[in-house]
Amino acid sequence: MDFDKFLGGMQKLIAASQQADLFGNKEMFTEKSVTICVEFLKGLGYSIRPPMAYPFKINKLDELIAMFYMLEKDIYDAHLLPYSNVKRDRAIAKSFVERRMKDDGISKSTAMQQCALIIRTVFRHPEIFKFETPPTFGVFGQGDMGWVTERAIQIINKDIAKEAVTAAERAANKMTEKIEEVYVDIGFSAEQLDAFRKRLEEQHGKKESRS
Repeated sequence: MDFDKFLGGMQKLIAASQQADLFGNKEMFTEKSVTICVEFLKGLGYSIRPPMAYPFKINKLDELIAMFYMLEKDIYDAHLLPYSNVKRDRAIAKSFVERRMKDDGISKSTAMQQCALIIRTVFRHPEIFKFETPPTFGVFGQGDMGWVTERAIQIINKDIAKEAVTAAERAANKMTEKIEEVYVDIGFSAEQLDAFRKRLEEQHGKKESRS
């Protein structure tokens, strides 16, 4: 999509949204504007990544810190006597969020959700991080303890990659089933269907070897 088409598409969309009822479908206009912008950026060579879905909503730094101590009690010991330094924890949380904003080019709101996901990942994998004592919020400092954040991100990315492969396999299986139904309807034999499956498996194997 060139600039003129992009500009024309956005102008039409803005005009339509202005003419719409005050209580019209704002989500529809948002979705269409995102589609136009994505197509324009792709045309310029940008790589577009869809936003992640996060299982929680963190709005403040204090909520991020509270989540940490809640998980610490759940994972280590409900009777644990936590040690926290509010001023220090807030400074670390601020640096933590700002680092994610800088590294990933995301908004503060999205960075907070990402930091929450990193915190949860650390507590879900104590066997990987092997803290000798229950950690304090200081493990998310971005200096000497930056390796904790880095390792957690590696785990998250690995999980995302696994899910992407699983989703692709599900889609491929569904497509194969539909094609097989068509083949059966037009009279293909069981031997021909087996040959078709084998060919698909071979093609899938070649793709995996190239990746």
